[in-house]
Amino acid sequence: MKCPGALTQICGGSSRLTLYTRKPASGARIAQFQADTPSSTVGSSTSSTSTRTSSTSQSSTTSSSRTSTTSTSSSSSSRTSTTSTSSSSFSRTSTTSTSSSSRTSTTSSTTSTLYPTPSLTISAHIYLGCANATNPLALNAVAKTSTSMDLEACHTLCTSYNYGLAGLQNGDTCYCGNGLQSFSALQDERNTLPKDSKCNFPCAGNATEICGAEEYLSVWNATESVKIPPTMVKQVGFYPLKGCFNGTISTKALLNATSTSLPTTNSAEDCVGYCATRGYAVAGMSEGNACQCGASLPTNAEELTLGECNVVCAGNKREFCGGKEGKTLVYVKDTGSVDTEGKPKSLGQLNEATVKPAV
Repeated sequence: MKCPGALTQICGGSSRLTLYTRKPASGARIAQFQADTPSSTVGSSTSSTSTRTSSTSQSSTTSSSRTSTTSTSSSSSSRTSTTSTSSSSFSRTSTTSTSSSSRTSTTSSTTSTLYPTPSLTISAHIYLGCANATNPLALNAVAKTSTSMDLEACHTLCTSYNYGLAGLQNGDTCYCGNGLQSFSALQDERNTLPKDSKCNFPCAGNATEICGAEEYLSVWNATESVKIPPTMVKQVGFYPLKGCFNGTISTKALLNATSTSLPTTNSAEDCVGYCATRGYAVAGMSEGNACQCGASLPTNAEELTLGECNVVCAGNKREFCGGKEGKTLVYVKDTGSVDTEGKPKSLGQLNEATVKPAV
């Protein structure tokens, strides 16, 4: 019979039923197909490497695991996170590895040594140059050796004893006086670089300063701002000071001796050196510029007070060279007055300006 509502369809008969059978949904077949498939893998490559495995079944739980690794050059971190729900479990591990860099910065500073040149001034002393050391001592008034010796310490020591010249030797020893003796002389270094000077030992108390060498003295002279009063030179080489003598007697005592006038250069060192090179045992100075030499001093020579030999030397205003009216300051040779190291017996004695210079 035709269906009343759709005349193109059959709706059974008078005593018959038209039967229909329901087919499975298309979605169920797809799910079954996926369940029958063992696995599916998808791979991709970007700036990081990723591998992913996923599986789907008719069960209510789906598992997925992914590992991602990324390398950078600035930081280091490791992170693990796990997220779960009632129907699925998701696990993700992400590791970032870095290269760590270590930088060491070293700053080194070097100390530069001051190689002095003539006219350089330090602590009110001007550098004269490098002089040869001698025996007897070239500067024989004061001597001091110290592990803390430097230029300033030596300058201070010498001025405290009323001496204008300061000489440093062997890096640690300071010598004082008012004039170089025993034929010590400043080296001619006009064509020598300061660093090539024979005075090249660093000071024991300050490695940036130069304090002579084993056989040489770095010689400094006090400037005019340092007041050094004139004094009697106690000894020159092997010639210790004998005293001030009356002009008439001393002149007779030096009779037949060599005499000379040193109008601009006379000093105790110059006059004694002049007589010593000529083989005389006695040297006498008078009037500031006269130098006499003799073989001996008579026993009856009239000795005066040192204060009467008060005329400063023509060549060194820090020393006395006799007195007026022929009054003579006398030095007599005595080899026993100096020890094997060249040090005189008068070394280190106070040098007080007890004599007022003549006007």
